[in-house]
Amino acid sequence: MRFRSLAATAAFFAFIFLGGCATNTMTGRSQLSLVSEASVSQQSISSYTSMMGNLDKKKKLLESTALNTRINTITNRLIEQAVLYHPKSAQWDWKVSVIDDEKTINAFCMPGGLMAIYTGLINQLHATDDEIANVMGHEISHALAGHGAEKMSMQMASSTGVAALAILVSKDNAQYQATNAALSAGALAFINLPNGRETEVEADKLGIELAARAGYNPAAAVTLWEKMASATKTKGQSDFMSTHPAPEKRQDSLRRLGAAMQPLYAAGKSAGAPYDWLHGDKARRPVRAEKDAIAFYSEQWESFKAGAIALTGTNQLLMVTKQGDFAKAYKEQHWRDLALGVSDSNYQWDLGYFYLAKAAAGLGYANAAKRYAALAEELSSNDDTACAQKRMLSCSGVDVAGEVRGASR
Repeated sequence: MRFRSLAATAAFFAFIFLGGCATNTMTGRSQLSLVSEASVSQQSISSYTSMMGNLDKKKKLLESTALNTRINTITNRLIEQAVLYHPKSAQWDWKVSVIDDEKTINAFCMPGGLMAIYTGLINQLHATDDEIANVMGHEISHALAGHGAEKMSMQMASSTGVAALAILVSKDNAQYQATNAALSAGALAFINLPNGRETEVEADKLGIELAARAGYNPAAAVTLWEKMASATKTKGQSDFMSTHPAPEKRQDSLRRLGAAMQPLYAAGKSAGAPYDWLHGDKARRPVRAEKDAIAFYSEQWESFKAGAIALTGTNQLLMVTKQGDFAKAYKEQHWRDLALGVSDSNYQWDLGYFYLAKAAAGLGYANAAKRYAALAEELSSNDDTACAQKRMLSCSGVDVAGEVRGASR
C-alpha cells in the first residue's frame, strides 16, 4: 500500500513537472511554466505599488533629482535593447524607482519591468554609469528570462505536492497535520533559497549583453562584482548578495563574456537617444514584431548567422515531437525561435535547412540564407533526407524542392 502511495506521488510530480515545462527561447532552457507572464506581471504591479506606496509615506523615494535623471537615462537605454529580444515586453509597465536608503546595497526588477535601485548600492560602491547599467541589466534579465514566473511555478508545484504527499503517507488527520507542516517547512526553505546558480548565470550572460548593446562598458560587470565582494567582506552580507549568490569563478566568466561583447559595445556607444519607455505614452510606444526578435550571443547563434550550422542527426522520433512547433514558428514568422529550434534538433533533412534558410532571410543574413537553401535543395533529391519520403514526418505543407529552386531563379 505504501509503495503504491509513493508511486502515485512520483507520478503526480512527473505530471506537474513534465506537463508544465516549456523551453525559453531566449535561454534555451526548459522551465516549469504553470503561470502566464501576464498573470505574474499583474501580481507584480500589486506588490510594487504597495511597496512604493509605503516607501513614499516614509519619504524614502527620491523624485526629480539629478540621480533620478541619471538612473532614468541608463534604464531607458537598457529597455530599448530589452524589447529587441522580447518584443512583447514593449507593452510592459516599465518603471524605475530610486529608494533613499544608504544602508541597503540592492536593486531589483519584478516581472513586467517594475524596477528599483537603492542609493546604498550607488553611493557605497561609488558605482559608475557603466556599473549601474550592468547591475540593472542583470536585474532586467531576470524578468526577460521569466525567472519570476519560474519561481512562482515552483512554489505552486511544491505547495500542491506537499499536500498530496502528506495525504498519501499519513494514517490519520493528526498525522496529516504534522506531516504537512514538516513538508511545508522543507518546501518553503527550498522556495525561499536565493536565486539558483543556473538563473544567475543566465542573468549574467543576458545582462552584460543588454548593457553592451546600450553603450555601457561590459568590463564594468567585473568591477561591479569586485566592489560587491569587497563591500560584503567589509560590512557583512549585503541584501543583493543574499538573493544573488556569486557562483564560483563568476568574475572570470564575466571577463570572457565581456571580450565577446566589445563589438556590441562599440556599436552601442554611437546609438542615438532611445524612446522614453519610462514616461512616454504607452499607446505610442514603438512596436516590435516577434518575427524580428534577436537572439542573445552564443556560439550556436553566431554559427547560424554565418551559415555554418550543420544538421547531422538521425533521431526521427525527436523530430516527431517538434515538427508542429517548427511549422507554427514558420507560419507566424518567429524567425529566431525557428532558427534556434531547428539548430537544437540537429536532424538532417531538407525541411530543416529550408527552415534555416527562411529564418536567415527573414533576419537579414542573406549569405547564410543562400547556403541553407542550397543544402535544402541538395537533400530534397535524396530519399533518405527528403521530407517527402518520410513515413513518420511530413513536409508540413512545404514543397521544399520547388520553393528553393524558385527562390534561386
